[in-house]
Amino acid sequence: MMRRTERAAVRWVVVAALIVVISAIGVSTVRAPSVVSAPTLRASSAAGSVAPSSLGASVSPDRTTGCASGSCPSTSLGHSEGATSTAFWTNIGSQPSPVWTYDAAMTYDPATQSDLLFGVNASGGTQGNGTWSFAAGRWTDLTGTVGPAPPYQTGPAMVYDAHDGYVLLFGCTIDGEGGEGSTPCNDTWEFSAGAWHWIDAVDPPTYGNVTSPEGQAYPLSLAYDAAGSNVLLTDGFDTWNYSDGIWTPVCVLAGCATGFVPGPDLDGRATYDAADGYVVFVGDRFNASADTYSGSWTWKFSAGAWTNISADVGTQPPALVNAALAYDSTTSAAILFGGVGTSDAYQNQTWSFSEGEWSNLSGTSAPSPRAYAALADDPADASLVLFSGLSPAGPENETWVWSTSPPIGSLTISVAPASPTPGQLADLKSTVTGGVGPFGYAWNFGDGSWSSAADPTHAWAQDGTYSIELWVNDSVDHTSYASTRVVVYAPLALESLVAAPDPAVLGQPVTFTAVASNGTPPYTFAWSFGDGGTGGNLSSITHVYTTDGPFEAEVTVSDAVPSQVDGFVNVSIQLEALAGSSSTSGASPLAVEFVGQAQGGTPPYAYNWTFGDGGTSSLQNPQHTYLDPGRYSVVLTVRDSRGNRSTSSLTVEVTGPTTGGPSVSGWFDAFLAALAATLVLASIWAATWVHRRRERREADEWMDELMGPPGGPGQPPDGAP
Repeated sequence: MMRRTERAAVRWVVVAALIVVISAIGVSTVRAPSVVSAPTLRASSAAGSVAPSSLGASVSPDRTTGCASGSCPSTSLGHSEGATSTAFWTNIGSQPSPVWTYDAAMTYDPATQSDLLFGVNASGGTQGNGTWSFAAGRWTDLTGTVGPAPPYQTGPAMVYDAHDGYVLLFGCTIDGEGGEGSTPCNDTWEFSAGAWHWIDAVDPPTYGNVTSPEGQAYPLSLAYDAAGSNVLLTDGFDTWNYSDGIWTPVCVLAGCATGFVPGPDLDGRATYDAADGYVVFVGDRFNASADTYSGSWTWKFSAGAWTNISADVGTQPPALVNAALAYDSTTSAAILFGGVGTSDAYQNQTWSFSEGEWSNLSGTSAPSPRAYAALADDPADASLVLFSGLSPAGPENETWVWSTSPPIGSLTISVAPASPTPGQLADLKSTVTGGVGPFGYAWNFGDGSWSSAADPTHAWAQDGTYSIELWVNDSVDHTSYASTRVVVYAPLALESLVAAPDPAVLGQPVTFTAVASNGTPPYTFAWSFGDGGTGGNLSSITHVYTTDGPFEAEVTVSDAVPSQVDGFVNVSIQLEALAGSSSTSGASPLAVEFVGQAQGGTPPYAYNWTFGDGGTSSLQNPQHTYLDPGRYSVVLTVRDSRGNRSTSSLTVEVTGPTTGGPSVSGWFDAFLAALAATLVLASIWAATWVHRRRERREADEWMDELMGPPGGPGQPPDGAP
């Protein structure tokens, strides 16, 4: 027998072995998230640029597989979160996306592992026959690659026909809505091998020729009945089977044989409930004449017959028309969303049908109320995809997923500034929609540097164009890839802009020269000269000004990025003084009116006149009178607001009086001549007067002698002694 110590040692050895085994089992069963189409990622909060040691300068990431083998950073996301047990709605915001129409149909295509959407128009409008696919959270436009597609269909329905191995489409190639028109709705198409093919089906239904008792045709629904290995078609009234290219009526109102199988006679939708093993139909009956709804009804199709199970499904959804219904293989339940209820109210309730009962799963986060949405299972992404729909506000071009682990929808990259300079730190930001966090990131900055931060910063040392790549995966192995380009360069600059001569001369060429630097050549130039004239793509260009300035000339320089810079130069016209006069010659006194003008320069102007005889004036248009004969030089000086000066001169010649009378300038000489004449006349008059006075006195004296004294001849005068 073993000693007690030996038995204890054996027990410890066994315990240690068990620990090793359990650890090994745990390691082998706990799987870290893997990256399918992206590099494995290193979770990190560091924002710097980290180049993993395994990266070589010559290794280039593969955009399909993620990275070259051994070239990308490895990661452990370091979290315990993941998919939840309850599905929820997520707006994944996938762009670009189709443009909604009323008549869109969508179903899952296992051959391509994607949802196939038909009946949209990528270029807008209300009708179309575009074909798109949805996979891994992204839309892809297939319209130009699927061959001759079905024409626009009114109320089409699509489902994957597992028995025949293709997607089956049935619809109405007519004008109008709701299956109304002159042409029967009996168009059958298949989508296989990436292309559409028309099927010359046997005995296709003539949907649109048969209407409900209320006088309207109900929407079409297609469901693959796995229990019967065929496709079931119903408009809520008539029911047909499809298999091997042959349509077979299950019930046609007119002329049903023995064993007539009535349909639900409802406006609704059908889908195959794989968990319960039958086709489930939910709908409502609208009485057009009474404008009322009959209420919500639930039917099932099993063993070749319709059965009303409304009383056995618990609380039913409200009365709805134009709702969306599809089976969710991930949650094993049929999901009903949206529609129009009583009083034409749009709904956004979410209901689940499982194990024969309805459950209201409506939550706070859901698409806005809408009808006519397309809904389809997406087992590859463990989701139910809802596309678009019509809300009271109009079409809703959105993509939502109902999932416990929604795929990553859109991944975008932004760089700020968009065109950094060498050495300038740029902020890079990633925006992810959808997915299940936390996320792992791998950035490749295109210069050999990497980062695992969500929103890193980075500076490029050299100018050039760099391709930035980002790989993201979430906690449930969804992956996404995005890339963008950044141009790193010294900003475009205008080194100089000159105009010569400056100031310019009217009517003479002015040469403008612009010198650009940095940016990304080649450069282009566009000129505007400020007087309405423009110039083309020249770095040096001439222009002739014919009117007064000043002018502001502008050049816009652009490079190849494109980036642009504007430059301005003020161009003044050379100041020129212009002097004029009403007369340049004449006899004195000569009155002259002078006219002063200025062109070019910068207004306002100041004027100064010198008339050559000592007279001046600061008026623009003065008047001056010359009194003396002579030759006078008149000078006009003009000064503008910037201190520039210009002069102009002219000559005025003044002569003496004319023979026709005293001239204005010889009035003094005339005065002297008149005065002299007056003095001469006065002298003559005075001399004549004196002479006549003397003669008279002498005559008086002679008479006195002749007559003698008063006393008689020879007698002395009176009083003589």
